[in-house]
Amino acid sequence: MKTIGRITKTYGFEGAVVVRNENGIGREPEQGEPVFVVIDGIPVPFFTREAFSQSRETLVISFDDYLTVESVSGLKGCEVGTNQEEDSQNEAGVLTGYTLIDKKSNFTGVITDVIQNPGQTIAIVTTSSGDVLVPVHPDLIIAVDDKRKIIEMLLPSGLTGIND
Repeated sequence: MKTIGRITKTYGFEGAVVVRNENGIGREPEQGEPVFVVIDGIPVPFFTREAFSQSRETLVISFDDYLTVESVSGLKGCEVGTNQEEDSQNEAGVLTGYTLIDKKSNFTGVITDVIQNPGQTIAIVTTSSGDVLVPVHPDLIIAVDDKRKIIEMLLPSGLTGIND
């Protein structure tokens, strides 16, 4: 579950709440889309009736079947999350600037961009001989060193020499 933010207060008179996240709200949930409110440590699905951003850090959201201030006032302080795939795209972009090293062929390059396709993440790795597209898959990754910004991978034979 990806955290959207935390419910800080109620909004208006029709059971809406304000969700705040200091790091910014990524995407507004669609009507009918479930979000998860963590109540007593358990993520409980609530279906979105309406959602809109007040600012970069706040989101106003109302839930189906919760139409009064009293019905949502007990949710203050609860964490709100989502299971949206779009969130992983933002996380994949964090790889930009990392050095990719293939332990099998000693191929080395810098990740200059990340492309998120449905079901597949691809890194554009820039080397002295040009750009190479490399699939980013957990089965291919050996180690990630966030401190040194290095990703060690075991790539299929011939993948890195595709431009030769």
